[in-house]
Amino acid sequence: GLCIPKLSRSGFSRPLADSVCVAAGRSDVAMLQPSGGDAREVLVDAAAAPGAGAGRRDGQSQALQVQAVPWSPIDTGCGAGEMAELAAFEAAKASHNLGRSRAIDGVLVLANTLLGGSGMLGIPHAFASAGWLLGTLLLMMFGLLSAFGSHLLQCSARKIGHAPCSFYTAAEAVAPNWTWLIDGAVAIKCFGVATSYLLIVGDLAPPALQHFGWEGIRRWQVVTMGFAVGGTLACLKNLSALRYTATGSIFIVLWTVVLLVLFFFRPGELFEPCGQDPIPCEGANFAPVGGASAVTLIKAFPVFIFGFTCQQNVFSVCNEVRNTTRRRMDLVIVTAYSLAFICFAGAAFFGYATYGDKVDSNVLKHYPQNNVVHATRLLYCFVAIFSFPLQIHPARLSLLALVDFVRGFRCCGASGPRLENNSADSVAFVQGEAWSARRSGAAFVAATLALLGFSFLISLIVTDLGKILGVVGATGSTTVSYILPGLVYSQAHPESSLERKFALCQLALGCVIMPVCLTLVFIG
Repeated sequence: GLCIPKLSRSGFSRPLADSVCVAAGRSDVAMLQPSGGDAREVLVDAAAAPGAGAGRRDGQSQALQVQAVPWSPIDTGCGAGEMAELAAFEAAKASHNLGRSRAIDGVLVLANTLLGGSGMLGIPHAFASAGWLLGTLLLMMFGLLSAFGSHLLQCSARKIGHAPCSFYTAAEAVAPNWTWLIDGAVAIKCFGVATSYLLIVGDLAPPALQHFGWEGIRRWQVVTMGFAVGGTLACLKNLSALRYTATGSIFIVLWTVVLLVLFFFRPGELFEPCGQDPIPCEGANFAPVGGASAVTLIKAFPVFIFGFTCQQNVFSVCNEVRNTTRRRMDLVIVTAYSLAFICFAGAAFFGYATYGDKVDSNVLKHYPQNNVVHATRLLYCFVAIFSFPLQIHPARLSLLALVDFVRGFRCCGASGPRLENNSADSVAFVQGEAWSARRSGAAFVAATLALLGFSFLISLIVTDLGKILGVVGATGSTTVSYILPGLVYSQAHPESSLERKFALCQLALGCVIMPVCLTLVFIG
């Protein structure tokens, strides 16, 4: 159980006798002790609250210390009922030694998931199908819809209250008969994206290395080298080391946008996109509304959706960031999406303005063969390599959930990638033991080897996924970004509200977009 003091504008202002207890087995086991200043520590007897505590060890009750700040409805952006849900969720996270990371760590993971890989490189081509005005509006629309989907998921994580939370545990709570479909969609989507990252390495690295004097380098060699690094990182059970590589990846993406801007303004001979010819190069068309047909325009929608997909890691961020209030998590989401929108809009507009409707589907392949461009291509290969484990982690955990479903195993779910290297406390109740087995058992190793092996083989055999990636984008990304957030939120919040109506609209929109775009991919 967990006791929450009554709140005023100044935070904790009442003694324990006036506290509100949230029952989770027993309600008489919590107490509050001052820890200096206005802050308080909540001590929870975990053995009395399975799923919300740390259990007993050698017959002794173990208390968890959960650092808390003076909460108030004004500070957190939620009412008393939501604060009770938040406190229970934070206690459940603490029982698994989760909730230790800063908000900025969550921003970096979400931003790196959004910016890394093919979405950033492919959006200029989709932008050209719409024109600069309509393309900007579409970019804003799909970005806002995706951000709203992430908001729905972080609200659902607190409402459901399971920790570690994931698509699996959320589905288990609100739609238990459909957990296999949800995890299947997440696994397919993340596996397809991870494989596309290796294809980016195979496309960009060989010509760049040959330009710098590495003659004779072949595609399979650079794919193998990229896989050796990304695959090794994907074998880790947490992503502590990637806090720093995620920061580096974001700076590389920002530099790529700056490079496209420089080629548009042409400050010197080094940044001439088409010699002395005026831009758009080769007499290409640059217009507010593109001349593409309606079918071609609709076929570009999955590219926008694909670029703004990071929902597979939203639950992971909820697990790891401390004090996950509605306002705090919304700030994490808005910051990550704002950064992604600025980069996408910059790359799309200036790439389109430079090459018009002739811009390549991989924007970096269209630029001149000089030192700066080739160096940027190599840097972007590092972005793809370090984004690879960010996709393998949720794919692996969803695959493990599918295995559990087949085995009839329902007691726990996967949380996704870790942001911090925390010491693991053993837990006595069944859910904790199952979670520990998930992270270290033979199934974890087998799932890792299967995903890495198939991803590597596909990237070696296939040089252009074409319609396969189109299908993955139209199905997996749409399902993860639109259908699942609307479904989970509407089921977790049965009471009528404006936000629930918007969630149902997002669900319906995803159900329309997926078959339409999938059909156009096949007939295109």
